[in-house]
Amino acid sequence: MLGRTRNKRQLDIFEVPIERFINRNHEFAIGADHIDWESLEEHFRPFYSPRGRPSIPPRKIIGMILLKERFSLSDEKVLKIWPENPYWQYFCGEVHFRTEKPFTTSELTSFRRRIGPAGIEMIRNITIKEFGNPDGKKYKSYSDRRKRNFWKRIIG
Repeated sequence: MLGRTRNKRQLDIFEVPIERFINRNHEFAIGADHIDWESLEEHFRPFYSPRGRPSIPPRKIIGMILLKERFSLSDEKVLKIWPENPYWQYFCGEVHFRTEKPFTTSELTSFRRRIGPAGIEMIRNITIKEFGNPDGKKYKSYSDRRKRNFWKRIIG
């Protein structure tokens, strides 16, 4: 059964919505607002069964693959970084900040197997459209970006 991303962002008294403490001009906030998530969900709907337990929402898993492609990360690394980055969580459709991994690496593997090479190519094209060609970026990977920013702040 197809899991759905919550469209209604219901407030909880004990949790602050992510969109309240992120910069809306950040590349991932802008990218999240530009991507037509509903049409992507409709495109990948045939890969889900109408019966069984609800799946991971397509926006979350497709968002993770987009982040993985953007920073040239492994499945394990993208899932390790995700809980500490509110911009990534907002990009993937989370309403509230989460401190645990959203799913296991086997879920990413089985999703890629289900959608096949054509689906992966579609996701790669979205990555290039939204974030440009990763080869043209000054940071080759996520960890490279973090190291340079950290040392720039320390050293000046």
